[in-house]
Amino acid sequence: MYSNSVLAEPEMVVDPVHDGRHILPKVAHGRESIPYIVVLPEHQIAFFTYTWVSAAGEAGAALAVFGPGVGDTPIQQRLADRPVPADMGFDDWQIEGFSMKQDLQFGKAHLRWETPEATVEFDYDSFHPPYSYGNDPRGCPAYCATDRIEQAGKVKGTLRLGDKTIEFEGTGHRDHSWGTRDWIPFQQYEWFVGQVGTETSVHFWRFNALGKEHIRGYVFKEGLMSRVETVKVDVTYDDQYWQTSYTADIVDAAGRATRVETQVFGCYTLIPHPELSLNESGGAATVDGKAGVGWMECAWPTSYLAHIRANGPY
Repeated sequence: MYSNSVLAEPEMVVDPVHDGRHILPKVAHGRESIPYIVVLPEHQIAFFTYTWVSAAGEAGAALAVFGPGVGDTPIQQRLADRPVPADMGFDDWQIEGFSMKQDLQFGKAHLRWETPEATVEFDYDSFHPPYSYGNDPRGCPAYCATDRIEQAGKVKGTLRLGDKTIEFEGTGHRDHSWGTRDWIPFQQYEWFVGQVGTETSVHFWRFNALGKEHIRGYVFKEGLMSRVETVKVDVTYDDQYWQTSYTADIVDAAGRATRVETQVFGCYTLIPHPELSLNESGGAATVDGKAGVGWMECAWPTSYLAHIRANGPY
């Protein structure tokens, strides 16, 4: 279990009540969501589980397993929105073959997703405190959420692909947001999470919205967790504008410099709204020269991305 003593700013402590389900505001885009992300470079596989519930009490979920270790076609499943009980919490969340059990203390969780093509089952155990956008002095933009949590943890479990079973043990990441989620204000962004064992965890979100660039995130290393102040990102794309590699130079509020370098092995597009495409990618990363894992989500307006693909390379 993590200790809040590693936080550079004590006011960044998050109340564990926020690990559970919230009463959502009655707004047009009110929703709550929780994804889990795991990257397995040694198997050339990356996957995520993703669940959400609307202010109207309708919930769904999505799974994607992708990368060369899976083959040319990702394994994916989307469970359509349906009413769920108002008292069903994230300590015992169940939608068809997907279950998620969080301890509601920002500590441990167990997830399982069973489909005919694949079964994912793993335990998650956090190794640093959650980072809250709402507790960041810059705040959580109102179109993103009332608040948003990011946190890394150890993962251990199994992945079944047909008649093949892979046992894995490594690190992963989860986030949890609640409130308004309007995808259209985002003009473009890079969202990154990465870990080097349990000694280092990095998250940044550099997003352009409403005519401004915004930076959020944290660096946890050397026993100290500090929010990101600046980040410079350089992404390399192929002719279809899939990310193939990237670097990031980060400076946190404690004045420390951190460098991320990642070689991408697999990509997948998640479309949360018809007008926005999220190009997910798993890769082998180094953080300050130490080997780890990285995941970058690049967001593009769908029509813009289609135009670039049709008319490029320039």
